[in-house]
Amino acid sequence: MSQEQAGRMTGFMRGSAPRPALDALSTYAIVPCAFVASRLALLVVGLLTQVHIRPLTTAGNPMHLSHQQALNIWGAWDTGWYLDLILNGYQRAPTADGQANWAFFPAFPALAKGLALLTGLTPLQAMLTIANVSFFLALVLIHRLARAEFDKKTADLAVVLLCVAPGSYIFSSAYTEALFLAAVTGSLLLMRRQRWMAAGTVAALAVLTRNLGVGLLLPYAWMVLERLRAAVRPAPGEPATPLRASEILRIGFGGLIPVAALLAFMLYLRERTGDALAFLHIQKGWRRSLDAPFSALFDGLLHPSRTPDADLLSLAAAWLAIGLLVALALTRKWPLFLLALFLALVPLATGVASFSRYALVIAPLWLVLARTLADRPRAAMTCASVLAVLNGFMMVAWTLALPVAA
Repeated sequence: MSQEQAGRMTGFMRGSAPRPALDALSTYAIVPCAFVASRLALLVVGLLTQVHIRPLTTAGNPMHLSHQQALNIWGAWDTGWYLDLILNGYQRAPTADGQANWAFFPAFPALAKGLALLTGLTPLQAMLTIANVSFFLALVLIHRLARAEFDKKTADLAVVLLCVAPGSYIFSSAYTEALFLAAVTGSLLLMRRQRWMAAGTVAALAVLTRNLGVGLLLPYAWMVLERLRAAVRPAPGEPATPLRASEILRIGFGGLIPVAALLAFMLYLRERTGDALAFLHIQKGWRRSLDAPFSALFDGLLHPSRTPDADLLSLAAAWLAIGLLVALALTRKWPLFLLALFLALVPLATGVASFSRYALVIAPLWLVLARTLADRPRAAMTCASVLAVLNGFMMVAWTLALPVAA
């Protein structure tokens, strides 16, 4: 037996874990701690709201999808649409109010339906399982991306901020945000490692979760251009890394996979509804239409009385997002900036409604916020505390099914 083997055997007999496992546990320790603490706190707030506040008010119209009150907390608003997709598939005609489930993409309900069939879980339980597993995975990936782009302090703080962010209960609810965040972050990490086919496949999952997933083509194209530049004109001191035909094919197919996923869904909608762009056209049922991204922002700033009370938080979140976009541009991390710009401006082109929820999945903005606060511990603690308190109040509103939380 060699000395190295003897050392490993001695460590095993003493009950010590292999060093890589200890390093990984130390590196990612913040993830399970923040995840469990934040989810338990939100559950407690939700249960207390049901017991002590719900009987005192008739506000809101909460859904009752389960006999278990602890599960009902996490099913509200759009949950009904995803449940309908699981049970009935896509409609052929809109409802009387002009709405239809074509507005919602298939990945999340399809995964939930598959999990329910495999495990015997109810559709709601399956959706909540996928959401929470996806959020935990997303936190791990966010931590890894933040360490790669910045440092461990930034990574730890980014995880905490995401867990306490106002509206972060949505990551544990029967909604798509957690799955989308995991897919977006996973694809970015794969792009950084130049695993083009894998990055494209995960980007396709993001596209089929929410249509904004197509924004991943922007950082993909930027990183491909960087790879081409490195092949043609490497930086001083860098070895030449010529492109091989196999890598060119991987790059091409990697970029086509998410496009093909979107086209496949559009072809299905054309067969089902007669309109390949039904997911866009049906938005008028929610009174959404495209406009200049900044018109709603300036209108809300100059004429606050025109902004519904339920949208005031989203208006504040939108202006904060603009400020963080500027800060991100100053870091010169252009792939992250392009993605964040797309994920912020496209929703804002339809108005500020629900933007506080849409902003939760703009991973690059959380990274730059964490980077800004990482070397200012007092400011970081104050920010996290304020966000957590606001998140608690919003959890009360969410449990009561008030529009401010949707």
